[in-house]
Amino acid sequence: MKELSNLINKDLNISSKVDKIKQDILRDKNLLNDLNEYNIKLTEEKLNNSLINLITFSENNRKCLNCPGLEACTQENKGYRPILKDANNHVNLQYTACDHQKAFVAQQSLANNLRSFYMPKKILNASINDIDLNDPSRVSIITKLLTFAKTYNGTTFQKGYYIYGNFGVGKTYLLAAMANELAKRNIKVAFVYLPDLIRELKSAIGTHNLESMMSEIKKIQVLILDDIGSEMSTQWVRDEIIGSILQYRMLDELPTFFSSNKSVDELIKFYSITNDNVKDEIKAERIGDRIKALTNEVKVMGKNYRY
Repeated sequence: MKELSNLINKDLNISSKVDKIKQDILRDKNLLNDLNEYNIKLTEEKLNNSLINLITFSENNRKCLNCPGLEACTQENKGYRPILKDANNHVNLQYTACDHQKAFVAQQSLANNLRSFYMPKKILNASINDIDLNDPSRVSIITKLLTFAKTYNGTTFQKGYYIYGNFGVGKTYLLAAMANELAKRNIKVAFVYLPDLIRELKSAIGTHNLESMMSEIKKIQVLILDDIGSEMSTQWVRDEIIGSILQYRMLDELPTFFSSNKSVDELIKFYSITNDNVKDEIKAERIGDRIKALTNEVKVMGKNYRY
C-alpha cells in the first residue's frame, strides 16, 4: 500500500485521489484482517469519515509486522502499536502497548520487586518451568513453595520454610523460583546470600549504610536468607545481625525463608559456640526459637544438581 497520507494532501484531482485511497484501503488485506479482528464493519459512511485514521493505522501497523523487539521499533511512540475501535459512524485510532513493551514492563516490575543481595544472575533467573519434578522426594516442598507464591497476599502472615539438605540439591534454586513468582505478583522480596551480607555489614559498621541495609532487610515483605549457618559466627553476627532481623520479623509477622546445609538443631549448636570462643547456649536457642516461630522445617533430598 502506498504512502496514502501523501496522496490525500494534494490539491490536483482531489476527488480521484480520494477514490484511489478508498480502493487501496479496500484492497489492503492486512487492514481488512484487522477490521475483521476488531469486529468493525466498514460502511461507506465510516470509510469516508475515517480515511486519515485508516491510512495512519495501515502505515504504522506495517511497522509492527515481523518486528524483532523494542530496539528495532520504528514507531513514533516506541513500544506501542495501533489498534482500531468502532465508534458508530467512524473508526477511532488508538495505541496500546505491544507484546515486546509488555514483556519489558513486566521485566522491569520483576526487577523492582525482587531485591538481590549478592545472588548470582543464574539463580535470580530461576523459573518454576525449569524445576525438576521427576524426583518424588522434592515434590512436597516444591508444592509448598509454589502454593505460598500463589496465595500470599502481602498482608496476612503465613509461615515460611526452613529448607535444609546436602550441598547442591537445589534448595536455593527452588527458593529463587518462588521469589520470582512472588515478584510477578508485585510482592516485594529480598533474596540474601547471608555470608556475603555479613561481610558487607562488617565493613559498613559505623556508617549509615549498615542501618539502611538492616532496615530494608528487616521490613521487606518476604525475606529469603540463603545459606544460613555457613557464615562466620561471632557474637555480633548472631546477636546484632541475625537475632535482630529475626526478632523484628517475628514480631511483625513477616514471612521468612531459609536455606541451609544444617538442620535447625544443628544450627543452634553452631551458634552456641562462636568463632570468638564465646559459649552461649541460651542465645543460640533464641535464634532457633525465632526460626521455628517463623518457619516450618523441611529436609530436601535428591541428586546433586551442580555436577
